Amino acid sequence: MTRRAHSFLLLIGLLAGSSASAQTSMVVLTLPAGARAAGGGDAAPFATDASALFYGAQRLPRTRAVAASAGTWLGDAQLASVAFATPVAWQRRAQTVMALGVQSLDYGSVDEIVPDPLTGGTRGTPTGNRVGGNELAVTLGLSQNVGRQRIGAALTYMRQAVADLSASAVTMSAATGLTVRGWDVDFSGEHATTSRRDPSRRTLSIPTTQRLSAATPDWGRQSARWRGVVEARRVSGEGTTLLAGGEAEFRSASKWIVQARAAALTYSEETARAPWTVGGSAARGAWTLDYGYQGFGALGAVHRMGVTWRAIHAGTRSR
Repeated sequence: MTRRAHSFLLLIGLLAGSSASAQTSMVVLTLPAGARAAGGGDAAPFATDASALFYGAQRLPRTRAVAASAGTWLGDAQLASVAFATPVAWQRRAQTVMALGVQSLDYGSVDEIVPDPLTGGTRGTPTGNRVGGNELAVTLGLSQNVGRQRIGAALTYMRQAVADLSASAVTMSAATGLTVRGWDVDFSGEHATTSRRDPSRRTLSIPTTQRLSAATPDWGRQSARWRGVVEARRVSGEGTTLLAGGEAEFRSASKWIVQARAAALTYSEETARAPWTVGGSAARGAWTLDYGYQGFGALGAVHRMGVTWRAIHAGTRSR
């Protein structure tokens, strides 16, 4: 391992250190892909905009939609994502939607050090130079809705650059879901791959995710509604997360829509992540402004802002 790569692993360890056994490659795949989901514990049912592409793609909106979000992650890291979805085929009982999206994580930079073998490589002497790193994931996905069933599939090309090293890989995600009398059940397997290359260790470190989620129907009146969500997800190297959350929606006479969402979480592994998240949205017409928050104890807090656009057609549902 070069001294440049060793220097930057210290920063990646902090970013991925939200879990005691977190991965040190493609951290971006384990972070919330959008502001809406971030406010609800990163549960897939909350991703009702184009960012659903990053959760298995089966929940892509059935109209043209764009979602973009950004925020500062731990330290000086910058996290951003953008996704575009559009219908591409219609049949009598089926509709196909295609989406393209990008996720990026810029780690910032740290001092370059020469590792000291007497400390096991955990300490060293600064050289006066700075080194940086970043991760990029580009995803292409399709979803099809046939009656009450939905399926999705996506391919992701990813690249990580750490100091003077870089590597890339391709992964596949697939998901399916069913709606019965307004109740939704979904399962997804995300980022399966045969490529096992970590640019810093030259070994595998691509995190895979399995999700099982359920969402209630919208309950309440037209001006005030709410729904509940539960999810169990397992991320390789980070253990299992269980969450229960909800989302309330209020509509005003002036056609504003305000949403509030929150989730309580439990983790199977020791982590700095707070056991709760909160978020909200304000929408009028085709545009929505989203926000998500989660605390990280002594490491600080993460704020995520996003904006979405969605074509409005007669009969378009809010979910």
